[in-house]
Amino acid sequence: MQAPQPDPHSIPSGRLALVTGGHGFLGSHLVDLLLAQGWRVRCLLRPSRDVSVFEGRAVEVARGDLRSYEGLREATHEVDTVFHVAGKIAALSPRGFDEVNVAGTARLARVLEESAAGATSPRRRLVLVSSQAAAGPSLDGHPISESQTPAPVSAYGMSKLRGEHALKGHLRSVPWTIVRPPAIYGPRDEAILPFFQLGARGWAPGLDGRGRRFNLLHARDVAAGLLAAAESPAAAGRTYFLADAVRGYRYADLARALETIFHKKMRRLPIPDMVLDLAGALTDEVAALTRQAQVFGRHKARELKVRWWLASPDAARQDLGWVPKIDLAQGFGETARWYGQEGKIPPLDAKPNRPEQGRAG
Repeated sequence: MQAPQPDPHSIPSGRLALVTGGHGFLGSHLVDLLLAQGWRVRCLLRPSRDVSVFEGRAVEVARGDLRSYEGLREATHEVDTVFHVAGKIAALSPRGFDEVNVAGTARLARVLEESAAGATSPRRRLVLVSSQAAAGPSLDGHPISESQTPAPVSAYGMSKLRGEHALKGHLRSVPWTIVRPPAIYGPRDEAILPFFQLGARGWAPGLDGRGRRFNLLHARDVAAGLLAAAESPAAAGRTYFLADAVRGYRYADLARALETIFHKKMRRLPIPDMVLDLAGALTDEVAALTRQAQVFGRHKARELKVRWWLASPDAARQDLGWVPKIDLAQGFGETARWYGQEGKIPPLDAKPNRPEQGRAG
């Protein structure tokens, strides 16, 4: 193990969690929460990555790679809870997502299962971060539940569903819980940055065709849901959606939140479905030529065209005691301020935010 901080006494002495993808957007928020709750945290990091990604966090670093078995046995040694957050969100081909989302999940599950018999303490839980995309959208505008037969509409969603099956197929003695969050935003997120960059210029994308509604959560709320899933006895062997309790957001709601943050009227930039399709196809062609996978492409365009990305949080609320605490106005304001501090958008002025308008219901 390699520690990013020279002082070993800075590492807490609570339960030990392994976090894959702890250097990423959602994973970093989960690491922050675990440390704040007194956990010891070990993060899996590829040998080629610089350990400085964990600077300022009292974590252990385990060198390893989900694309092989390299370092996985050492990384899981004496760990009682594993949060498998790492996932591939961009690939050059549909099967390219499987490298981490399916095969990587299967490797991690096999290693945990093999080591469970020799562990000095029982493995308490493996929490897999899947996605609402693995289940697919609502077909009638009503939030779907965990009992609905999955019907993903994108290559990414299909890979996350296959990852769920791989987990269940390899774990017998180690309890597991699958969590399917919706779209996530918050500080440190690069995926939603263009949306805020447009907002800073007074523009908001208009993707409201056919009355689209979707779930959206702040990364800290999702991190809290993952921790609740790890700690709830009722969650063993279960799958949960995390979602806002309101009946989804519209793009118009996001535009109004931007108006509150930037103190200016947002001009809507209409983006028809045919433009999404064309942009997705062109992006995929460029990615194939440059061999640089992009998050946006045909598969993401297909997801964006869905009318209702709505899931019910009822099971998570009942079994985990989880409810989201960060509303759109607070979350968007915090995210915009972080982008401003990082120089990604002009810094926000000191005017106080007005109360949120247009909360979806």
